Amino acid sequence: MNRNILRRGALSALLLSSVAAGAAHAEYPDHPVTVVVAFAPGGMTDIVARLLSAELGKRFKQTFVVENKPGAAGQVGTELVARQKNDGYTLLVSATGHVIGPAVNDRVRYDPVRDFAPIGILARAPNLVVVNAGLPVNTIPEFLAWGKSQPGVPYGSAGFGGSTHLGGEWLKKITGVPMEHVPYKGASPATNAVVSGELKVAVQDAMSVAPFIKSGQLRPIGVASAQRSKLFPDLPTFAESGVPGLDVYTWLGFYAPAGTDPAIVAKLNQATNDIMNSPEMVQRLAGQNSEPLGPMTPEQVTAFVAGETAKWRDVVKTTGVKVE
Repeated sequence: MNRNILRRGALSALLLSSVAAGAAHAEYPDHPVTVVVAFAPGGMTDIVARLLSAELGKRFKQTFVVENKPGAAGQVGTELVARQKNDGYTLLVSATGHVIGPAVNDRVRYDPVRDFAPIGILARAPNLVVVNAGLPVNTIPEFLAWGKSQPGVPYGSAGFGGSTHLGGEWLKKITGVPMEHVPYKGASPATNAVVSGELKVAVQDAMSVAPFIKSGQLRPIGVASAQRSKLFPDLPTFAESGVPGLDVYTWLGFYAPAGTDPAIVAKLNQATNDIMNSPEMVQRLAGQNSEPLGPMTPEQVTAFVAGETAKWRDVVKTTGVKVE
């Protein structure tokens, strides 16, 4: 057969495959997308993931199905997504524990930077120290005096290795209050334990506890971040009460498995930025005591995740927390 004919045939096949690939990217998503939430229903991660997924569904005219896969402060769901096909049809929404887990547990089977293609940072909320409404403690000094008089102060968190866990251990380290960690499979069950009186204290993100603060079932004692939150302007930081060094807040990341086509990541990134920073969403987040961080490119998201990974690695060294 004539070599020129062979060359023309090969070239035609290459062009057709390129056109087909381009069409596939343009059509994404052409079937339902699964959004894995690494925590139980009802907490901040779940609430924001559902808000985002509903809006992504409208934008792409395709179903974005939320599936909760709780356990081990988000590690169960995170490891699941890390092993999925990198075609853009299985995505992850997780919290700060995404970058903390590998630092506190040597058996974690994912790398927070290497194993994912970051899409966006969805929201941030200050972490608060809250107590059951029946506890006669109203201020940080009162909490410290009460806590130090106890043989132990069990506190609820969203699970081993998350920011709510590390926040409690950090608080124990710098105050001397005998905090004792009680992990749950998400922010919602941990919060409910304090509301019911099963526990007296929780270190929790503001979104998850806000409805119970409003109803009077929980009392906020202080902000666990370095500066006061504009969402709680009257609530003092621990530094203002003579306990400097505590800086804990919860942020939510949106990820695809590593190796996902950059065109798909860019498409999701643009949509996510538009949705999470729209006036309507900003207002909805503020109503639940959280806020967006502003639009970020995939490269900026990657840098943010890497920076947080380093920060929490240092916190783990300071607190000495290890999960076996």
